[in-house]
Amino acid sequence: MPDFLKTFYVPSSEHLIEYDSASVTTPTDDMFESQKKQLMEVEKSRTWSGSLMDTKLGEFQTTFGQERYTRSLPMSHSKQCYAMVGLPARGKSYIAHRLARYLNWIGVKSKVFNVGKYRRELVGVNMSCDYYDPNNSDGADSRKMVAGHVLTKIVEWFRDDPEAKIAILDATNTTRERRDMILDRCLPENIKVMFIESALDDPTIEENNIKEHKIRCPDYQGCEPDTAFKDFSERITNYKKAYQTLCLDLDRELSFIRVSNITQFHINNISCNVQSKSAYFLMNIRTNTQLLSTSPDTARVRSIRRVASEEIPT
Repeated sequence: MPDFLKTFYVPSSEHLIEYDSASVTTPTDDMFESQKKQLMEVEKSRTWSGSLMDTKLGEFQTTFGQERYTRSLPMSHSKQCYAMVGLPARGKSYIAHRLARYLNWIGVKSKVFNVGKYRRELVGVNMSCDYYDPNNSDGADSRKMVAGHVLTKIVEWFRDDPEAKIAILDATNTTRERRDMILDRCLPENIKVMFIESALDDPTIEENNIKEHKIRCPDYQGCEPDTAFKDFSERITNYKKAYQTLCLDLDRELSFIRVSNITQFHINNISCNVQSKSAYFLMNIRTNTQLLSTSPDTARVRSIRRVASEEIPT
């Protein structure tokens, strides 16, 4: 593989990385045409989509005649919506806020839209678990209304802010009908959609997440912890009745990242540089857990999990 191509790929890996500008000399016209052809031939043998090849060629072209490499957004699909997917108490808000902070840090303006926050503003708090029962038509219509309202907010954010790039829709989005609703609203606005599913099959972790975070959310202000825990557990049970996970058999045409137990990753149809960076970040995300001893004369040890301070549990 020529040196030019080595700057785009990690050896024995499919993860994209940025190259070191100090090692890149100003190319001539002949060098550009030759390396462009080499890149196109290598890309033909890879599984990356055509839009990714266009992106990498565009990045090389932007450095043509420049002394330093600067980050550049993909040539297409500069507006994107990352829609979270998963049952409650799966760490979706944690992932959404961590990812948004990372994207903002690398210069990609991002914002989290928490559907639970908007639902409390539009419908109210203290909604019982029956509100989330898929057989409750009134509750289903209300939740669909709130989802549509948030999608409108996302579209307005992109229209009002020319620097806006990534909107992260922090919600459950557990059915294909809801995910189709997101696609139908975003694609006509030229907003590319990628789904990020957080799956968890460890009941112990689920119970700890509920006790540590969910029973303290605004929905359960003034409630006894045991009552809040029971109600939220019933909420999860209702969501499970209609839960449709992302899978290759039915969702192959979608762009998605499925994270299972923070250890297994299924990545499908990633189609631009920012999505590649997001996937790489998610594959390296960890929950920060520390063990602190309270004092020398006690054996009690507390486990403290750091979460995003701005996280609003749903």
